[in-house]
Amino acid sequence: MLNNLKQMLGIRRESRLEKAVATVDSAAALPPIQAMQSLTEWLGHEQRRATENRDGLLVLRGVDAMLRKIAEGGLVSMLDAQANHTRITLLSQNLVPFCSSIMMLYTEALRREMVEQARKPSNMSLVQAVVGNWLYWTGRDHVVRFLREPKADRLPWHEIRPTAEFALELSDKLGTRMTQKNEGEAGRLQKELAHLVLLSRTLSVDLQGRQLLIADRLAMALAGFISVSTEHSTATPFGQADNTDSAPTILTRAPTRSKSEGKGLFYGLERTLMELVAMEHLIGGQGKVPAKINPDGKLDVGETLGVIKHLKNRWSGQEVKRMAERKPASGSLTISHDYVAVRRLIAAAQQKSTAKTHEPTVERAMVQDVSSSGLGLKLVQHTGWLKMGMILGIKTDKDTNWRVGIVRRAVTRAQGEMTAGIQLLGRHPESIRLTRRAQVSQWERVTEHQSWDNILGVYLRPESLNADHHILVLEKPELEVGKTYAAPATRDGDLSFRILSQQEIGADCVFYRAECTLIAPPKETPPTEGGTQVLSL
Repeated sequence: MLNNLKQMLGIRRESRLEKAVATVDSAAALPPIQAMQSLTEWLGHEQRRATENRDGLLVLRGVDAMLRKIAEGGLVSMLDAQANHTRITLLSQNLVPFCSSIMMLYTEALRREMVEQARKPSNMSLVQAVVGNWLYWTGRDHVVRFLREPKADRLPWHEIRPTAEFALELSDKLGTRMTQKNEGEAGRLQKELAHLVLLSRTLSVDLQGRQLLIADRLAMALAGFISVSTEHSTATPFGQADNTDSAPTILTRAPTRSKSEGKGLFYGLERTLMELVAMEHLIGGQGKVPAKINPDGKLDVGETLGVIKHLKNRWSGQEVKRMAERKPASGSLTISHDYVAVRRLIAAAQQKSTAKTHEPTVERAMVQDVSSSGLGLKLVQHTGWLKMGMILGIKTDKDTNWRVGIVRRAVTRAQGEMTAGIQLLGRHPESIRLTRRAQVSQWERVTEHQSWDNILGVYLRPESLNADHHILVLEKPELEVGKTYAAPATRDGDLSFRILSQQEIGADCVFYRAECTLIAPPKETPPTEGGTQVLSL
């Protein structure tokens, strides 16, 4: 009678879906931490309501886009809060239960409702959509847990494969190749499945902090290029050897059980790897990260290229191994960051100058471990300058000259404390002056003499640390591949460098591999009255 009265008066009872949309929509207007905090309790109550009403899939699908926006906002905030340990901790403490609760809601709803919903052909799109959403939140849960504590946290592959197969078989849309043009819920489901395959080969303890978030973005952007098939072949060699949580790996042949049952999903990463290499060349050529993976402008060129270099090996099926074994160590040394400051310090050291100079980028760092190719440092009072791909000057208390290294790992550990993994590139660097013919010069027009541009750089001579190559390090990309540049008055005399390739773009520098030719041996500098040599910068 009450319901009839409400209908006569035009009073309509708000549905559970409408209430859920209103709840999530109001929370989405808050900052990520507050939004996740306000929804975590609601998600707990939603589990009970969904069980009673058996409408969990419908409700979750209705609010999924808003929930994703909140989670992605939290991940962007974590990417931005690199050196703010308190904020990173708060984000992690809220992201993990938030993503885990949503994943579990989807898991329970699928177990409870999927088969019943799939009996109606009209519900095929709903089932495929929610399975794709479940795969997405399974990946988010995996990523945020790995961010909080990097370890081998396995994805539930024993549930992922059969659930994805069931949903795809409803429309018989499982193709032998998947592209970015795949449309519909089946195509989106395959893309989420492919993203999990890449995540299983992406997340590793060698990538931490910002590097993990960058790797996750790359995996999400390139997942659409994975080949997916029910047949094992040379084009789709990745698969599961058994029905456990072991991630897909390269198989020499299809598993006997899967073949006999006519089941199994197999993946090919060749096209994805080609796209990753193409993106590497694009970033190197343009000197910026494409908006597709950097819409918020948070990613630097150097750190992104460093992550891509790591992923090229893992996505091709090769295990990334450390260059040398680490050994615990203790002590402290002096470091300097910022390319210009590092080059100036190297120049002053090679001139044996006794003049006192103040470089604000010079500070002390604690040594945690060492290897034949690098060392691990701890920065106790870090001010936020550390970035992956930065060049560093390194000098022990016993050293006269500076050594050159590059930051390969940067992780926030506590308030004001960070750890850095440094790859050493040269033990005896030299600041040099490269010369090239000036393109336009007023002096040249008036006097008809040649005018020359000077380019200051750092020269790393061949040694095992740089694979026995001649390496030139510049602040910005000023050299052209194939061109030859003179370097007068080096330690070895007058040299000539022909640029072979642009080897790497760092966070504040560019590395070139060159071919070196001796033009003239070094000239002896006459001693001064005090018995010391007169050296020029």
